[in-house]
Amino acid sequence: MRYLLFATLVCVFFSCSSQEGSRVSGDLQLTILQDTVLIDSGNELVMAGASMFTYTLSPDKRFLYNYDRKSMKLEVFDLNKQALVKKVAFANDGPNAISAYPMAIRAFPDGRIFFHGFDKSGLFDLEGNLTESVSLHPTDYFAPDAETSYSFKTEYVFLDEQTVLIGLMNMFEHIPFMAKLDLKEKTVEMVDFEYPQKLEKFSIILDGDGMKMASMGAIYKQKYGDKVLIHSDMFNETLVFDPLTTNYSLIEYNSSLTPNEKVGGQKQKVNSREEFTEQSKILSSQVSFGRWAWDDSTERFYRLSSIQQQSENQEGETYYKVVLTVFDKDLQMLGETLLPDYRKRPGVYFVKNGTVWIHENVDDELGFVRLKVG
Repeated sequence: MRYLLFATLVCVFFSCSSQEGSRVSGDLQLTILQDTVLIDSGNELVMAGASMFTYTLSPDKRFLYNYDRKSMKLEVFDLNKQALVKKVAFANDGPNAISAYPMAIRAFPDGRIFFHGFDKSGLFDLEGNLTESVSLHPTDYFAPDAETSYSFKTEYVFLDEQTVLIGLMNMFEHIPFMAKLDLKEKTVEMVDFEYPQKLEKFSIILDGDGMKMASMGAIYKQKYGDKVLIHSDMFNETLVFDPLTTNYSLIEYNSSLTPNEKVGGQKQKVNSREEFTEQSKILSSQVSFGRWAWDDSTERFYRLSSIQQQSENQEGETYYKVVLTVFDKDLQMLGETLLPDYRKRPGVYFVKNGTVWIHENVDDELGFVRLKVG
């Protein structure tokens, strides 16, 4: 059995107010109560402890689902009881076969799990049965003899049961676009807008060693009423996108605790994987803005940002300065605060009942650092 690991109490207060052009900041005072919990996995080994690359939450945020590609099992955790509920086995062949490489999963309100796979996608029940095939593969939307080769990115939004807004990569030009897919009619509408040009200076393109690959950082999407919010880890801002008209507006924010954007400085075209990794480190050491996480109970968005710091000791170790920012439902920045007792780059996190849960690997057991925000 696994029980509560430990708890610590930390109170942090913040107050600031400023305006700069179209940037917005807030003056809300924030109080943070921090503890750490360990999820009871019984006698089971859970891969979610080591990493959560392919995970999702139930709409009510009671259950967390983590898919382990190696064992082909879905780990189901009850966050209210802080315990593993079960593992669901999936088939690699036959009528209920799952993708050989699931890239993302999503929990539907009816209890089914959508698996977005590299080769095929579909909806499965919690017994491992395929209930509906859903295609998110470019070959089903573009003619095989199309002049340009595309791939779909894992950031997508279901606008409704039939329509998906998804990231699109041109594999030769390496410029991200979006596509609106009609899942039933198998039609695609290209969404071309100017914002991606802003991201180009942060691109790293590998063309050599017999391979092609590109990176433009993280781009997040989420529903916001009948609009879609688009964020990047590179800028302190949000894009409010209308999928019907393809119009958008940009809201910029001002932080007194971190820079408001990356500075770049990386080499954009490289010839080897080693050089690609080295140039990526240059960008990753700069400020990084995390995904906005919505909480129904408080009707607020929460975001963790981080920037690498050099310690002053003789070893010259690095750590991360981590900042929590809170936004209201109208996208106004309410406030921000430094987390002095959290000095790692945040990984997976979400918000449940006014508390930020940050994934924590505790000796390969699943744990969470929790920040109760008041």
